[in-house]
Amino acid sequence: MIEILKKEVEDKIKRPVRTRGDCELISNAILETLNLDISYNTLRRLYGLAPYTKPNNKTLNTLAKFIGYKNYIHFSQTFQFKDKIDLSQITYKAVSDGNDDFIIDLVIKTNYSSENFISFITLLIRELLHIKNYKLIDSLFKIEELKYENYTYSEILDFGNSIGLLFRKKPEIDSILLKNKNFLRCVFLTFVDYSSLNGYYGDFAEKIKENDIDYEISLFSSALIEFKNFVNLNPVKDIKFNNQIKLNPILNSRLVALKLMSKSQSDVEHILDKYYAKIKNKTTLIDHSYELFISAIITKNVILMKYLIEKINFNYETEYYYQKHHLNCYYLMCVFYYRINVLSNLERNFFNLFDENIVRYSYQDFIKILYQVYLFDKSKTEKQKVKLKEKYTLMSEKLGYPIFSDLFIFDYFKPIKFDNNLKESNQ
Repeated sequence: MIEILKKEVEDKIKRPVRTRGDCELISNAILETLNLDISYNTLRRLYGLAPYTKPNNKTLNTLAKFIGYKNYIHFSQTFQFKDKIDLSQITYKAVSDGNDDFIIDLVIKTNYSSENFISFITLLIRELLHIKNYKLIDSLFKIEELKYENYTYSEILDFGNSIGLLFRKKPEIDSILLKNKNFLRCVFLTFVDYSSLNGYYGDFAEKIKENDIDYEISLFSSALIEFKNFVNLNPVKDIKFNNQIKLNPILNSRLVALKLMSKSQSDVEHILDKYYAKIKNKTTLIDHSYELFISAIITKNVILMKYLIEKINFNYETEYYYQKHHLNCYYLMCVFYYRINVLSNLERNFFNLFDENIVRYSYQDFIKILYQVYLFDKSKTEKQKVKLKEKYTLMSEKLGYPIFSDLFIFDYFKPIKFDNNLKESNQ
């Protein structure tokens, strides 16, 4: 915020601070308007014209008052909101004017001056998609400031999901963006729309696979196409890939899940043993298992569920995990497993841990329909079952995946052989 404060002071005096004279000008202006004394040498140090020392609270409070705030805390707390409004207005006008060079320059400058950059760029890209200026979007995703590597995973998730949601309502995109590697990494690979595999998202995957612009992106697209085959009750192919290339943990788990779908259950432990032997960073174990949680539920693969539960070895005292929705899917899988094996206490414990609201937008419909299957079997009265079945049917029709048939909800929890190797007492 100090850098932003310095920029606001420069805007106030309508000139950049580059000389001792500029610092003297600010010092005199503050004395005249506020009757507060601030040394021009203090300002020289602040603006890098003399050896830098961290400004004290008095200096920060004085400068904040000079630009119209009560003090530095008031500036810090309120400026972000002001900045967001100003950026919104600038963005709308820039898009309206259609000056592509100005917009690119604005993105570059805003990246270095605003703490709301992700919100700004999300708003800008959504506006450009609305007016179908795909050429400019393509150019923006080729500049250094928008590179995938420059942002945290959380920032990419916020950005990718905000943009990705737009395609659900307006599922059209120019082929130029389906060839832009950085755009695909930031949006297509982030917002994995499980609700639209039979729609725009499945079509995008087919086109991206044909473009073959990047090994990981092509592999990602192939995996989605095979999963689409699975939910449509079509044969699933085992995708061959180079084990030496480091892949995203989620993609790794998706590829292993597809391998299990294409093999018999007798191969499960052998495939999983090979997979987990290669995972050395135990802190990302849940990330590397994420797609396996979902596929274990949908395929009712009890062997896979049991293997994952023993591998994760969940500690009830765990209070924090940076990707809570990944852990949340693990909870749901445990609920299914313990209900199948009639381990009521454990089922209840994990049911209490699971939160249907902590799910990525792109997976939301998919997780919710699986949750309806559980609630249907758990319900005590016929009236409840009828209501849950109606809700399930509506969700199934919306998704349009044949796998979610009446048989799936009615037969899922039919009794199977009890697993004596996993006792409630040792969990």
